Amino acid sequence: MATPDQSRTIEDASGEMVTLEAPAVRVVCLTGLCVDTMFVLGIKPVAAYDLLHLDPAYWGPEENEIGAISGSFFEPSLEDIARAEPDLVIGLGGVHEGLRAGLASIAPLFIVDPIGVEGMLAHVIEVGILLGVEEEARAAAAAFEARLGEYVSAVTTKRSVMVVYGSDVNIGAETVCTPAIDALARAADYYEEFTDCGVHGAFPSFSVEQLLSIDPEVIFVQTFGFGPEPPQPVTEQLVDNVIWSELQAVQNGEVYEVDFFIWGTSRGIRGTNFVLDEAMPKIYPELFPTPLP
Repeated sequence: MATPDQSRTIEDASGEMVTLEAPAVRVVCLTGLCVDTMFVLGIKPVAAYDLLHLDPAYWGPEENEIGAISGSFFEPSLEDIARAEPDLVIGLGGVHEGLRAGLASIAPLFIVDPIGVEGMLAHVIEVGILLGVEEEARAAAAAFEARLGEYVSAVTTKRSVMVVYGSDVNIGAETVCTPAIDALARAADYYEEFTDCGVHGAFPSFSVEQLLSIDPEVIFVQTFGFGPEPPQPVTEQLVDNVIWSELQAVQNGEVYEVDFFIWGTSRGIRGTNFVLDEAMPKIYPELFPTPLP
């Protein structure tokens, strides 16, 4: 039986107060952010819908202890979740709130939706409290802040950067609502209009014409794809676009296709470090011939 000092209550991103009578041991992840945070804390979830855990940046393709959750991202299988016997289920804001009633007899649902770097670090600490590893979570947050500070402090003249995404020629722009983009924007000159989450929201529509009006020195492109076959990279789809060809980044060979899986879905410390380590040597090759240790 749990003692009073084991009980913990945290408000989740949906405003719900989530109480656990004891630290959670068995966690089901419905979002890549949860997988990322569990990896950072050194704890495997018992099951996950998101396949991020199989990426080489995490536990890798040979991982076989984390159970699968079938169904769709928006409607994961409650039967699979129940079969995992979780103490806690972690879902994404704007997607999984509707599962709370169905999960009531299975396990508490904790909704996450961090905004920017500060939100990401606060999220890691909240999950650390729920899992009984607050000290480790705070240490991970502090280590990330120190590492980000090393990258930022080394840059004396910022270069202009944009991160865009899409599955075809209709592209969108990333904003600093996404923690990794917020981190990157601290070390680069990111388009001012997208450095305020309140202006457009997290994922505003965008166009090649708008991109040309900004004309950043470096562009990172995430190609979305959810089918069985890899999608054609957006950069290849735009190769004959006259406006695209006028961009200085295109002309100078500074457009880079990046992994949507990590850049677009992780949203945690591990994924944000991955983004910085991939981006900074490309933006500032003389300052960072290799990523920071």
